[in-house]
Amino acid sequence: MRHVTITTGDTVERFDVADPSGWNDIAELLASRLVPGDIVALSGALGAGKTTCVQALAKAFGIKRQPPSPTFALMRSYALPKAIRGIKRLVHVDAYRIEKPDEILALDLDEELADGKSVLVLEWPEQITSWLMRHISRIDVSIRGE
Repeated sequence: MRHVTITTGDTVERFDVADPSGWNDIAELLASRLVPGDIVALSGALGAGKTTCVQALAKAFGIKRQPPSPTFALMRSYALPKAIRGIKRLVHVDAYRIEKPDEILALDLDEELADGKSVLVLEWPEQITSWLMRHISRIDVSIRGE
């Protein structure tokens, strides 16, 4: 069982995910709320389900290719087969290996979001809090196990 907390501004929602299909419900909820320029910040321990959540979100957006963890590539980008509320691209970032906040600058995430067509899903947001705090269009998702 995973306990998922979704925070958007002052709104906090809590969900339990009992099996892999439960991630589809979370992803559908997120997909229904996202607009271009949004950031989904996924936090949780190793193995909590962050990448599984991203995979379910990609599926909710109609992306056929299952996103692997981008730990070694740091960032992967996926085109949506059909734009949804102006979203044409899902950018998946794994900041686990970021050791210094300045290292995130090389990924040029601000530019990735500036196209007006992308949403960014970020695993391990606590690694780059100084960059993340500058962005108000954010949904925080915390995943905890039992």
